[in-house]
Amino acid sequence: MNFDVVVVGGGPAGLSAAFAAAKGGARVAVLEKSKEIGYPIHTSGGSWIAELRLLGIPEKFMSPVTSGIFVSPNCSQTLTYDKPEACILDVRGLYQYLAELAAEAGARLFVNAPALSLHYERGRIAGVKARVLGSTKVLGADLVIDASGMAAFAGRAAGLVSRSERKGVGAEYDLYAPDWPPGQIALVFGSQIAPSGYGWIFPHRSGRVRAGVGLLYPDSREDPRVYLERLLAHGQFQQHLARRSELEYHAGSVPAGIFSEHTAGDHLLVVGDAGGLISTFLGEGIRFAIDIGRQAGTVAADAVLAKDFRDHFLKRFESRWKRKYERAFRIGASLNSRFAQYSDEQWDQKIHALGKLSPDLVARLLRGDFTPSTLIGLLRASPGLATRAALSRLKSTLKELDFNEQIS
Repeated sequence: MNFDVVVVGGGPAGLSAAFAAAKGGARVAVLEKSKEIGYPIHTSGGSWIAELRLLGIPEKFMSPVTSGIFVSPNCSQTLTYDKPEACILDVRGLYQYLAELAAEAGARLFVNAPALSLHYERGRIAGVKARVLGSTKVLGADLVIDASGMAAFAGRAAGLVSRSERKGVGAEYDLYAPDWPPGQIALVFGSQIAPSGYGWIFPHRSGRVRAGVGLLYPDSREDPRVYLERLLAHGQFQQHLARRSELEYHAGSVPAGIFSEHTAGDHLLVVGDAGGLISTFLGEGIRFAIDIGRQAGTVAADAVLAKDFRDHFLKRFESRWKRKYERAFRIGASLNSRFAQYSDEQWDQKIHALGKLSPDLVARLLRGDFTPSTLIGLLRASPGLATRAALSRLKSTLKELDFNEQIS
C-alpha cells in the first residue's frame, strides 16, 4: 500500500488537504479512525457565509443567522441582520461533501482505520502504520499530513508539536426544539452558565438546535455537562425550549492556546487542530481548516512533483498560512485569555457596550476581522458614523470591549 501522501484524520482539514494534493497529481490516502466521515460530531458548526462561499462550499450546508441574543448575568442585547452574515453548518453533511470531493479528485479514503504509529525507513518518516481493512498495514508515503485533531498523532511523535495545556472543553445536545425562533442564535456568558467560557444555542435546521457549553481549561476545571443543564433551564429561553427533546449528545475539545510555531518538518505537515490552527477567540475552526488544509495539499503536491520533502521546501506551507492568518490567530488567543478572567460584572459591562455597535461591526469583530482598515471601512460604509466625534465614540466603545489594542 504505497502512496505519495498519507493524511491522518478525515475532518475538514485532512479531507481538504487530501483533495488539493490529489487534484495536484499526488497519490493520496486518508486514514479516519471513526466508522464514518462526520461522526461523531465535535463542533457546534458556527461559521461565516462570505468566507465559505469563497471556498466554494454549497449554501445547502448553511443555515443563515438572522438575529443574535447576547446574554450576561444582568444584561441582554439583541442584534438583527437583514442580510445574514453568519451561519450554522450541517456538519455531517459538509464533512461528507468534503470527503466526496477528495475521493473524486482521486484520494483513497479508509474509515474505521486508526493510525497506530509513524513508519520510518533509514531514519526518516516513510509512512504510517495503521489498522486498515481488519489488519495492521504499513501505508508507505514520502509525506505525512497530520490532521488528527487535538491528538496531534504525528506532530507530537516527530517532536514538531507539543501538547497544549490550554483547551476548550465542550458538551452539547442536539435537540428537537420546534418552538425555537428560526435563524436566532444565543450566546450566554457569566459564572452561572459558563465560568471561563460561554454557552450557545444554534439552530441548524427546521426544528433542530444545538445547545452547548464550552469551558476553558485550566482557567476552569468544572464539568461542562453540569452547566449545559443550567443553560437549558435559563429563564430567558424557557418559552422556546419547553418542548425540547434530546436527540444527540456531543462532546469534544479544541485548542485554546497559541498555535504551534512549527507546522512543517522533514516529510511532515501539520494542519487543523493538530497545530492549533483555529481562531481561539470563539473556538471557530472549520473555515480555517478547509483553507489551510488546501494550502497544505497544494504544497504536498508540489513536493511530490519536485521530489523534495525536506523541511526547507515544505515550510512554504507555513509561510502561506502565517501570512494570511497569523495576526488574527494571535489576537484571538490574546482575547481568549483575557475573556476567561472576566467577572460577571465585567461581562455585564461588555454586553452593555456591545449594544452601542452596529450589527455589521459586531459581526466583523466576532469573525476575527480586527484590522484598523476594516474599522475605517465600516465608518465609511455606515451613514452617520464617518465623523470625528463618531470615530471617537466608536473607539471608546471598542476600548470597553478590550479591542483598543487592535485599533491604537
